[in-house]
Order: sequence, then structure tokens, then C-alpha cells
Amino acid sequence: MSFLFLLAGLLSLFVADDGYAQTPQAENLQAQAMEQGLAESRYWQILLHYKADIFGEPVSLVDDPRFFLDPQGKVDPRAELDATLSGLWQPQNEAKPEDHVRCRFPARSQWLMDELALDSAQLPPVTCPQLDETLTQIEPRSALLIFPGNHNNSPASMFGHTLIAIEGPYKSRLLTYAVNYAAHTDETNGFAYAFKGLFGLYPGFYSLLPYYVKTREYNDLERRDVWEYQLNLTAAETRRMTLHVWELREMASDYFFFDENCSYNLLFLLEAARPSLNLTDPCRPWVVPIDTVRIVDQAGLIEQVAYRPSKATRIMTLAKEMNQQETALALQLIEDQTSAVEVLASAVPREGKIRILDVASETLEFRYYRDEIDRELYRKKSLELLRNRSQLGKAPQGYLEIADPGRPDQGHGSNRLALGLGLAKEEWYQELRIRPAYHNLLDADQGYLPGSQIDFANLFLRYTPEHKRLRLQRLDLIDIVSLSPRHAFYQPVSWKVTTGLRRVPFADRDDHLVYQLNPGSGFTWGNNRSMAYALFETDLMVSGRFRDSFTAGAGGSLGLLFNPLPAWKMHLRARNIWYLAGEDRHRRRQIELSQNLRLTANASLVFEIGQQRSFEHTSTEASLLVNLYW
Repeated sequence: MSFLFLLAGLLSLFVADDGYAQTPQAENLQAQAMEQGLAESRYWQILLHYKADIFGEPVSLVDDPRFFLDPQGKVDPRAELDATLSGLWQPQNEAKPEDHVRCRFPARSQWLMDELALDSAQLPPVTCPQLDETLTQIEPRSALLIFPGNHNNSPASMFGHTLIAIEGPYKSRLLTYAVNYAAHTDETNGFAYAFKGLFGLYPGFYSLLPYYVKTREYNDLERRDVWEYQLNLTAAETRRMTLHVWELREMASDYFFFDENCSYNLLFLLEAARPSLNLTDPCRPWVVPIDTVRIVDQAGLIEQVAYRPSKATRIMTLAKEMNQQETALALQLIEDQTSAVEVLASAVPREGKIRILDVASETLEFRYYRDEIDRELYRKKSLELLRNRSQLGKAPQGYLEIADPGRPDQGHGSNRLALGLGLAKEEWYQELRIRPAYHNLLDADQGYLPGSQIDFANLFLRYTPEHKRLRLQRLDLIDIVSLSPRHAFYQPVSWKVTTGLRRVPFADRDDHLVYQLNPGSGFTWGNNRSMAYALFETDLMVSGRFRDSFTAGAGGSLGLLFNPLPAWKMHLRARNIWYLAGEDRHRRRQIELSQNLRLTANASLVFEIGQQRSFEHTSTEASLLVNLYW
């Protein structure tokens, strides 16, 4: 037995903690690396995604143990560096060549070899067929930062998204590859997604896939416009970033909704490309995708921007130009009540025929991508439409002009602070509102989806000087509204959900705090500048002030959201709810008019006036506030 212990002790002198046999060459390099302070260098911290914890100690944001060669690598940069150097000297396993350190982690291996003036000829021979094949396919030369706008009907897409496209020698951007970081989830429930995302209960993964796949997903399936930001990375920097992407493939990290999300983690890739950048440290505690676009722009990385409208945007633009006859023929064509040949033979002018066939083709493709029609039917009808469309020749100049809505990163900041004065029950009050994310119906729409509202943790504090009283007036944990205008070719359902705390009037004519859950759904008509909507709503309020501790009811709301001028936005809403559950049965009627006057991209003036009647008592309130965004 003592012989076995002696043998184990001798082996421990030659085998590193990571399981690699220690060599004199590795020991010499480890000593040299310690002398040069490589484990503490910024680039090593970038490649391993180290950040200081609350005690100032380094910890990697990557949670997958496969990302580390040393068992303590997640929290010990020097141990991970030593293990990497040991791995460089190991012979390659012919049965599993891709398991070698230089194949698994090419970015960190190459950097260490460069810093230590280590030539590959000095190391055991290594070939990486999978890595070499991938680099040959991609041929990284330059990169784009991609921003698809927000999409309210998908919980994972409410705040927009960012990804990086790596360009090769191809002229078409659709032939490039996209680097994506996203939570792995099929969740469709917005509440569940928000809860799990807030507490890091989803794994996040990096993936590398053809860019046209993501374009189809965003542009066609989810109706999201896309902006492409050309980055000024060199070919060498882009290759360095690609090597780091290879290291991260299939590695899992806890996905957090507001910080360690799709956008924040992509910033590490840009830092890996150009170590002189410092993009992750300036981030505030919560980061949404559009914030990272602004960070990249402030760092001077953006050269030019291209706008790629979605299929839904193209359909809507064409539909606005169509008269009643053209619309009717297009719908008949889509529903197989007429044929493309009959459209060509009709008395409709040539440009109108082009619109009819183009809208039918776009709508057909849209439905196919959404699995509303099968592949064979799509191919048959699509070929017929394209064959007949080709007979009409090229569309006239200016036929489909889609106005660029403006760079989303130049819209208002996602954080908002509001300060103002108000009058309620013949008493003046001062109010402070703060919202960490994201966009309100009244906020300017540049960079945001018109008709959408996503307010998280929207806090209202009210001070009444006469009583010297500071109170929580309202806290919207979640306040989401999705107003999607209907038209002949697409008829979505609009919806809303609000939950949080707010003060409401009671029978004693005083306001008391209640918990409220208020979902609803309905329809919207109009366009991006003017929308009218009707929503059916249910409402639940919980408070010890109610005799049964709750009251619940149903009703609805009607509203008009419009822009009289580009910088002036108005929202008129009337709401009527009958509360019939619980002993405190009553009816609550509200009418509100809100106006927002944009002063600059990050400042606006808001005027609100409203009246409500509840428990046979009427109250009126008005306020004037200044909004500051950042």
C-alpha cells in the first residue's frame, strides 16, 4: 500500500492539475508567463470573460466547465493560463484531434504563443481539420453588427436583439455567417420568460450559422426590420474574433435578462477582436440590445448603416398604394378565387398589376414561412405568380420606396427619468418617475416599434407639500402593450398586460394602494402615424381594503394614438370596467388625454389630464412633466 502512495506522489510531480503531463518546456513557459504577468493582462481577461465579483476577485461569466482546462479556471486566471501552456506541449490524440488545446481554444493558444515568442515548429505537430474547414468556409474579412427591432409577440424578442455577421469575400451579405448569443428556450409565456430571465434560469449559447437563416427569421417570420452596422474591423481583427467565437461554440452560460444577455456578451467578441476597446466595463447594471449599439458607436467602430425592411413592411407599403380594385384582386388571387393569368388580362393598369402580383407573392411567402401553407402548395402557387410577374417587366422607378425610419441607436435612451408637478383633489404635488426600460406608447418611435409599449419596473413617487407626505403612487412591474394595425393582407390581434402596484380611489374617497393584474386583447386599425384601437379587458385588484380582499371585473377600452406633427404625439383613451366579483361591486370609468412634445432625442415635455369616476365619486388630475432619457 505504501508503494502505491509513493507511486502516486511521484506521478503528481509530473502531472498537472488539469490532467496534462507536465513538461520542462511548459514549466519554463509558465515561469516566463508569470514574470510577464500574462494572467493579469487585459487580453487574457477578455478571452476568459473574467470580471471582478463584489469582492473584487476575478470570475468568468462563462459557466460551462468545458470552457476551462483547470478545475479552478473559472475563478483563477493564472491556473487556467498554466493549464493552457501545459496543453500546448501535449501530443495530439489521433482518434480525437479536435480535443487538443490548439484546436479547442485557438485564440488563447495563438495569443500565448505570440506573447511568449513560441513558434509552432517548437511544439508537437497539431492539425485541426474542423477548425480549418470552418475558417475556409467563412474566410473572415470584415464584420457587421446587426440589430433587428423589437417584436412584442415573442417574449424573447421584446427588446430587440443584436448579433454579429462575419463577412467573407462574397458580394451578397446573405452569404455571410452570423454569430448569435441567445437564451435556449421555447417559452411562449411572457410572465414565465421574464421571471426566469431575471434570475438566470435559462442557459445561453453562442452559435454560428448562415446569416440568411437569421434574416429569414427576423425579416420574414417575425416581421422585424433590421439595421446592419458596418464595423471598421480589419481582416486580422475579424479573424481573431472568429477564433474566439470557435472557442465559445456550444458553451453554456447563465442568461440574465438585463445584464448577461445577447447584447452584453457580444461585446466580448469585439474586445477579443480589438483588445484596445473597453466596451463591457462602461455598461450599466442593465443592458438592452439598443444600448450596446450605442456603446459600439461611441467607441468609433461604426462606419456606415444599412436598413433592411421586413416582409411585413414591404407588404404594408405596397398595400397603402393599392386602390380598392387592386386590393380585391390581390385577395382573390391569394385565396385562389382568381388566377394570375386573369389578373394580367384585366383592365388594371400595368403598375397596378405589378402591385397585385408582388403583394400576392410576398403574402404567400409570409404565410409559408409561418407554416400556414404546405411546401408543395407554396411552390406551385409561387412559380405561377413569378412566371406571370416576369411578363410585366421591371417595375417603374420609385415603385416601392420605403422610407428609412432612422437609425434606432439615435432614438431616445431606454432609461427614463421624469420630474414634474401636478394637481389632484385641489392639492398640488411633485412627482418623480423612473423607468430602467424600455419604451412607452407616448415616447418617440425612432428605433422602436410604433404602437408598442414595454415598461419594466416603472416607479412613481409623489410628494404632497401641504401634508409633507411622500408616497409610492405606482409601480408597474410589467406594462406591455402591442398595438398592431390590421390591413387587408395581415390581421394581427393587439394585446396588453399590466401588473404591479397603484393607488386607486375607494368608497372612503381616499386613494389606497392595491395590487393589479390587467390583461386585455382586441384590434387596432390605422398606420404608424395614427392608430385607433379597441381592447376587451379583465381587471383584478387585491387589497386588504376590500371586504373580500379583492375585486375583479371586465370591460374594455377605446383609444386613439396619433402624431399631429413629427415631434408631437397624443394618446386619448376611454376605459370602462364593471367590477362584479367580490363584495365591493362598482363601476370604474376613466378618460385620459396624454401628450408628449419631443424637445431633443433625449428630452421631452409631457402633459397629462384625466378624469375617473368610481364609487359614485368623480376625481380629476392633471400633471406636467419633463422626461429625460439616457
